[in-house]
Amino acid sequence: MRRYVSLLAVFVCLADIFVKGINDGLYDESIERYSSSTVGLLKLLNVEQQFADSLIRFAKQQGKKVPALGAYLSAVDYKLNSSPREKVEYVSNPLNALSLLRRTHEDLPKWHAYFKKAIGINFESLDKLVEKVPSLVDLMSAMKGIKRIANIYDLRIDDLAEGLLHGKQYNIRMTYRDLIAMGNLMFQQRDYQAAAKWYRIAYKRELEDRYELFNEILGNPSENLYRQYIKSLFVYESYKSNPLHSVEEALIAVENSMADISQEELYKLMSNLNSPENDVEIERGLYQTKRPASKFEIGCRGLYRRKPKLVCRYKFNTTPFLRLAPMKFEEININPYIGMYHNVLYDSEIEVLKEQSTNMANGYADKRNDSEIRDTVARHAWWTDTSAIRERINRRIEDMTGFNFSKTEMLQVANYGVGSYFQPHFDYTSDGFETPDVSALGDRLASILFYASDVPQGGATVFPEIKVTVFPRKGSSLYWFNLFDDGRPDIRSQHSVCPVINGDRWTLTKWIHLLPQMFIMPCKS
Repeated sequence: MRRYVSLLAVFVCLADIFVKGINDGLYDESIERYSSSTVGLLKLLNVEQQFADSLIRFAKQQGKKVPALGAYLSAVDYKLNSSPREKVEYVSNPLNALSLLRRTHEDLPKWHAYFKKAIGINFESLDKLVEKVPSLVDLMSAMKGIKRIANIYDLRIDDLAEGLLHGKQYNIRMTYRDLIAMGNLMFQQRDYQAAAKWYRIAYKRELEDRYELFNEILGNPSENLYRQYIKSLFVYESYKSNPLHSVEEALIAVENSMADISQEELYKLMSNLNSPENDVEIERGLYQTKRPASKFEIGCRGLYRRKPKLVCRYKFNTTPFLRLAPMKFEEININPYIGMYHNVLYDSEIEVLKEQSTNMANGYADKRNDSEIRDTVARHAWWTDTSAIRERINRRIEDMTGFNFSKTEMLQVANYGVGSYFQPHFDYTSDGFETPDVSALGDRLASILFYASDVPQGGATVFPEIKVTVFPRKGSSLYWFNLFDDGRPDIRSQHSVCPVINGDRWTLTKWIHLLPQMFIMPCKS
């Protein structure tokens, strides 16, 4: 018992330091998180490639071999002359993105120290690159994103580890160290069932592929893996067999039982757990318990029943201009009314839109409370620059909706990252959130969401209260009302953004305020 209490005391002290660090401003939430957008992940990929390029150039200039350079290039999946499109496709896969974040956060500083010692020369350029590695918060955000993808889409961790994402097989396989990192996070979050799943696959992967050089440079995580796997299994099975016992009691029991276990006994126990008959039983037990899916999760999976009697047509009666150039319109839902316009955002406009990414900031759904670090929803920017293209898009919104607003009003550009999502919410003032300019312009009457990219898997907009799912289509615009015509909130407008499984999600959003529309959309008598 004394051993566990001392360990618990260490955890408590660390937690105090961590929370104090947040309160003291040691973690600045304005700092870009690479994991929160594809744009950020491309920046991090560039850091890693510059590191590799610097070593390759040094080897060529000096005409001598750099020790372990080939092993490093293989470990980071280095490719010469990748096109911009190939780079986007690479980081748009969440498994690649997670591996990139983990190896730059955990491994790159160790490789840096190894190469400096092996070569015997200080590399100022490498020193500067290592300063740009992602923070632990950034890495944890990505790992929580992977967990979110698995939970929301009901994916088996065994499949994820092999690159099978929601029924589609990708040419990628999670590494041994990536799997351990995921297991460690689940253990830290007290999700012992998920931790055991990740550790189980990691143990199998370790048996298949042993690379002593990596262990020499990066450290060998195997012994810790064995102990964590056994603890996770024990705690999960104990709680499952007797829910009246607390998780803390089970953890104390396994800590005490493993306190004096020898290395030989540990190996023997792991070998026994991995025997074919035991492993089959363990796998069955780990995947036996499932929580019921929420309405939001069902929508993200595309399992809502399709709405009947909806039509597609050309719309030409909103403004006089549409008589000359009618727009393709699709009814998504009748009550409340939701529609989608097609082919209303063009590639040339999307390229200009993406140029706003240089001014992007972290987007958060929750208010900061100084006791925990918030999850980012996406990276976003307000398109404020005077631009003929922005004014043209605003004019097009007027043609689509018939509403009145200034053609110079701002638009919001957003780009999503690893497993990032927007939980069910309202666009109008609610739950302590006050919409900008609400006192001068009134609440948000309607929302217009342009999809600036196709998303191969995931990334849908879901309305859980009315069971409507809309998947992104590049160049299309989703349009819905948040308020009744008398200004009362319509709770059926609650909506959310599902995590992207694979792809690069870009959006452009415009909110229409109520007061300027009082003569265009009067209350019904």
